[in-house]
Amino acid sequence: LLARTAARMRSDYAQDLRLEELAEDVGLSTFQLIGLFKRTVGLTPHAYLTQVRLSAACRHLRHARPIAEVAFDVGFYDQSALTKHFKRCYGITPRQFVRAAAG
Repeated sequence: LLARTAARMRSDYAQDLRLEELAEDVGLSTFQLIGLFKRTVGLTPHAYLTQVRLSAACRHLRHARPIAEVAFDVGFYDQSALTKHFKRCYGITPRQFVRAAAG
């Protein structure tokens, strides 16, 4: 069940994935899915999806795509949401990442 949910999150990360929908797809309640994810992966489904989106953002940013466009394309609400999560996870902003990648 978890592998199927994680695979869906990795393939559909840019879409508006709802926890209720993911849980229903595998026949679990939202609380059961959260618990299973937390025990198995060590992250909540939301945190896992954020990590998947950040990873995709890094791939796009390495190709010097505009940050606002990347944010939208990987499923963040806007550029500031991407920047907030990016900085929290990596300790640098997307712009700093782009400059370092261009090196």
